[in-house]
Amino acid sequence: MSEREERGPSVLAMIALVAVVVAVVILIFFGIGYALGRAFL
Repeated sequence: MSEREERGPSVLAMIALVAVVVAVVILIFFGIGYALGRAFL
């Protein structure tokens, strides 16, 4: 976390972070849906 504002790396890091968060959320919801489906169906 440097104090300088560098557009390239920070933007790429932000995009990567968002992509990882989205992937994790999708996996979590998929897992919950799968577990509920197995439990109730």
